[in-house]
Amino acid sequence: MNIGIDIDDTITKTSEEVDIYAKEYTEKVLNRKFELKQVEILNPMWAQYLYGWTDEEDKKFWDIYYEKIMENVKPKEDAIRIINELSEEHNIIIITARWDRESKIIAYITKEWLNRYNVKYHKLFIGHLDKRNISKENHIELFIDDSIKTCREISEIGIKTFMMNSRINQNFKDDKLERVFSWKEIKEKIKEVN
Repeated sequence: MNIGIDIDDTITKTSEEVDIYAKEYTEKVLNRKFELKQVEILNPMWAQYLYGWTDEEDKKFWDIYYEKIMENVKPKEDAIRIINELSEEHNIIIITARWDRESKIIAYITKEWLNRYNVKYHKLFIGHLDKRNISKENHIELFIDDSIKTCREISEIGIKTFMMNSRINQNFKDDKLERVFSWKEIKEKIKEVN
């Protein structure tokens, strides 16, 4: 089976890492009190909504901290082990919305991170906000992502989709999307599907 997997907040604890730098940025650069807003966010580029930044403040944040976040993000519990186990029987195709800079540093950082954690995968696609075409071209049969928008889009083209529970989707209800809470649960559900 071809399994498509997102990186941020699916394999990794990206939100937690972003929070660390967002607090520093809000308090030390913007000179404001740091607050997490409780909002449901459909946009995969969620940070400015969660932290209450303007477009300009959001751009400045990513200019300063993007590379650090991508380098330092930690994997979710059991993610690496289970992905590696799955890779023994299935093709793991990582499809991320991470955007790259002209220098291609984010592609480099992402590949280095995957190597550092010894993640076994067959293909890697970077910079895809709309993951439908890549999924079709690679004959994805199962997709795992935390983005509500992506999960809806992938599900609507007939691909089995698991939505990884995250802060930005935890209150979202949709009977058409199957929510998962851990990589152990994903492993069990894949056994059922397979």
